[in-house]
Amino acid sequence: MSLQPTMRQVAAAILHDDSLANDAVQDTLVRLWRIRWRLGLMKNPKGFSMQTLRNVSIDMLRRDKQRQNITEAAASEIYANQYDDDPGDAEERYRKVEQAIATLPPQQRQMIEMKYTKQMTIREIARQTGLSETNVTTQLSRAYATLRNRLQTSDTEQ
Repeated sequence: MSLQPTMRQVAAAILHDDSLANDAVQDTLVRLWRIRWRLGLMKNPKGFSMQTLRNVSIDMLRRDKQRQNITEAAASEIYANQYDDDPGDAEERYRKVEQAIATLPPQQRQMIEMKYTKQMTIREIARQTGLSETNVTTQLSRAYATLRNRLQTSDTEQ
């Protein structure tokens, strides 16, 4: 019995997410397959493989953090900038945002609900909808812009 951790265990320790750990191992194996001819020339191919896995895992953490920061910034724009005046009017704000979300195109509405109601990541939304992560990010950005415009319009009408 070997006491050395498996690739999946190493990835799970870095990423703290089983699904992401599986993705990291798969990405690592694809990278290693592409350079398989060089592995035989290395002194320590196992060490190289584990270092590649570590790098892939850290890259995944960085990408997810960047996406999360962009998404959070866009969401805070929708909510914070619209209603700086009266913080006591939270119920009215909630009603306006809910109405604005209801008027979004179905796909954008679904993505907003997945992101905020189900607390799904961009990657999870992409998997569930069958779209690319870039497309999901674009659709969410468009939804945020539409919501900002509709909330600004509803405020100026009053």
